[in-house]
Amino acid sequence: MSPNVLFLMMAQKMTRTGKIFLIVLFSIAIVAYLIKCAIGGGDFRVFLEASALFGDKKALYNVWLPAGDGGACLYYYSPMFAFLLLPFSNLPFFVPVFLWLVLNIFLLYRISVLVISYLEVTNSKEKYLIFFFSLLLTIRFVEYNIGMSQMTIYLLWSILESLRLFEKEKNIAGGFILGLAINIKILPIVFLPYLIYRGKWKAFLCSIIFIGAFLFLPALYLGWEFNLQLLRDWWAVINPSNSEHLQETDLNMHSLTALIPSLLHESAGDLPLKRNVVNLNIDSAVLMLNIIRAALILFTIYFLRTLPFRKTKSSMHQLWEISYIALIIPLIFPHQPKYSGLLILPAVMYLFAYLIKAYSKGKSGETFHKKIVLFLIVLSFALITLTSDGIIGRDLNRISQHYKTITYGYLIVGIALALSKPGNKTGELQG
Repeated sequence: MSPNVLFLMMAQKMTRTGKIFLIVLFSIAIVAYLIKCAIGGGDFRVFLEASALFGDKKALYNVWLPAGDGGACLYYYSPMFAFLLLPFSNLPFFVPVFLWLVLNIFLLYRISVLVISYLEVTNSKEKYLIFFFSLLLTIRFVEYNIGMSQMTIYLLWSILESLRLFEKEKNIAGGFILGLAINIKILPIVFLPYLIYRGKWKAFLCSIIFIGAFLFLPALYLGWEFNLQLLRDWWAVINPSNSEHLQETDLNMHSLTALIPSLLHESAGDLPLKRNVVNLNIDSAVLMLNIIRAALILFTIYFLRTLPFRKTKSSMHQLWEISYIALIIPLIFPHQPKYSGLLILPAVMYLFAYLIKAYSKGKSGETFHKKIVLFLIVLSFALITLTSDGIIGRDLNRISQHYKTITYGYLIVGIALALSKPGNKTGELQG
């Protein structure tokens, strides 16, 4: 055996060993981080506290519950979610929180697999690049969801998994997953009209049936009347017409509700810094908010691109329209903290796949368009990720949240998505 061949074999062996070492090291770091987060409990402790109240048949809503950071929070989720957590509510908080975080890591992996399945990307290197850059742009939201033991990873997985099951005509399984997600937190409800538009009647019907079933299933434990009372109490705190949902001045809120009224109406935020560019009365500011919200919803038609009750033109096109609908969820709903921003992940993965396909074609006439899309992605990265307190410091981070740079980042991702049209056939792209 020649020295060169022997050297190559040793190099390959070292490479495999190095990969294994890096995987083990990375896994240890992840587990250590999950243990640290689980010790704090995060918002999942609030869910468990609410479940304990549910077990005692006590009121869940408008009750301040201990949170993982030593503070207190209100419970905004459904009675059904509290019912599901009953088996875990009497365990030490660390155990169910750690299990939840481990599940979140798996669901994050599953989300990447589901999104990539739409992308028509076969090159493994390209898949890794798409996932790496997408994770980099959304790492703030991933960290916030894990650190706060929140629900957005689960909600995004539920949306993507159910839609994939509907494509396979597994409507009962898909309806179960989507119906439960909508019951737990109302946000995925925006995909019900999408199912109707795409003519997925069985999928829509199954989802509706499961939503109804999950609303009333806790009555088996609580009794009919008390379950109805909890449902009324739940609606009372999540009703979007509540005054606290018309204008949000909290630093941690990032949506149109937090952005638009603050630009149009003089309001006192957490920082003494002026934000409004005009000074309309609050009713006019809220009217403009609802007009802009409606415009974003109606703009979905731009992405659908077909008449109602017809299939999408390609899997890339389907991801394009799904990505936009998921993207506008944290914009159009009130009371959306940073963790809801993870819903932009499909859009970001689509955009990186689009750029990889576009640059691989190498057409000089498309150079300007590609540069615009790339610029918008970089700009959104600066507004969303580079404004983290770990990068710019706590004081500048508070200022960035005061001026809602994250919300502008969502909107810029939406503009980039609108400019990145898929073609009519597999693998084709349009400028």
